Amino acid sequence: MPGGVSGNLRYFAPYPLYMAQGSGCTTVDVDGNEYIDCFCCNGPLLLGHRPNALSTVADKIEAAGALLVNPTLMIECAEALKRVIPCAEQVRFLNSGTEAVMTAVRCARAFTGKDNVVKFYGHYHGQDDQFLLGLSPTRAAFGAGVPNAHFANTLTLPFNNIAAFEKLMREREDIACVILDPAMHSGGLWGASKDFLIAVRDATRKAGVVLIFDEVITGFRMGLGGAQEYYGVTPDMTTLAKALAAGEKLGAVVGSADIMAVFDPLAPASPRAFQSGTANDGSGALTAALGAITEYERLAAEGRYQLLWWQVEQFDTALREIAEAASIPLTTNRLCSMMQLFHSRRPGSFESYSGLNNAVLELFYLALINEGVLLSLPTSNHIYFSFAHDEGAFATILQAVTAALEKYPFQAAFAEIIQ
Repeated sequence: MPGGVSGNLRYFAPYPLYMAQGSGCTTVDVDGNEYIDCFCCNGPLLLGHRPNALSTVADKIEAAGALLVNPTLMIECAEALKRVIPCAEQVRFLNSGTEAVMTAVRCARAFTGKDNVVKFYGHYHGQDDQFLLGLSPTRAAFGAGVPNAHFANTLTLPFNNIAAFEKLMREREDIACVILDPAMHSGGLWGASKDFLIAVRDATRKAGVVLIFDEVITGFRMGLGGAQEYYGVTPDMTTLAKALAAGEKLGAVVGSADIMAVFDPLAPASPRAFQSGTANDGSGALTAALGAITEYERLAAEGRYQLLWWQVEQFDTALREIAEAASIPLTTNRLCSMMQLFHSRRPGSFESYSGLNNAVLELFYLALINEGVLLSLPTSNHIYFSFAHDEGAFATILQAVTAALEKYPFQAAFAEIIQ
């Protein structure tokens, strides 16, 4: 396997970890070392490893088998999504977030009869070539092998800039859709301004442009109804994956019935867009999603989302206090149960932090691995907490941070590259 891994994000120097099992908020590597897991496989494990909520519905897989044509599980899961996601009038299932984004954009193009898509700098929307640009403050491609021609219909703008967005909308009449990640996760977890989302919603509605929230990451993490519930702004379409099936392979596109009608063979006077896939409705993934959504509903009713966010806020404060006591300038970005760390004295922004030297921060994550804490993969800087993280777990992580700063010369190392 190239690099010994099945995805570039899973590799880090001097060598990657290979995990054998997980339970709750812990994971165990092939050598038997146990870690508190705050990476959660890059976000899907909002319920932790092997949650009870999934075992309670496992019998449905036994009864149905792996794959059926139009299983009733598909209808049950679609009904559950319609129940909890504000914009979900109709649903199509897919295998991943990348497929969900591709499908949503194709749907928007078919519905509007237009080709151009607006995305924002710092936003990641999966592995389709047309979106592998603009992860930095420029239109540079994210890696080799992506033809520049694939960017022709992708327009890019700065996020949270109302004036720039409204100017583009006045100047262009060839825009099919606007897509955004409400957390701006890839760019540093800067989050959306509610005023910006309201302005985008108003402008797209007025222009007949489809608004897509890419909630592959924020779906179920920022509340039962995702970021659209959190901010109180409802898009036309939403893409979901990751926490949707608590780690099983499932994605979804949900949206208004009039737009989703482009996939409906029975809809009159509507353009036809193609969407299909062999394993789009696998019994295992649909069963996991049913169990997960039911558990998210229970947790929301019990106020557990707010409790988790409060726990992360307390952890954030304590972490910065430890760093300050060690004379290490540390900035943290936190949104609900997600965090990212930055080492800088500059005022924080996507533009000013996008070029930071993270070499010592990566060593910090490696040092925590030696202390039994997988706070993040060293090359990722993505931190996700789950409902399985309790007070004991947060306390243990803080103890590991203190131990790592005492054991290794991080004060001097950070001082050498302060920016």
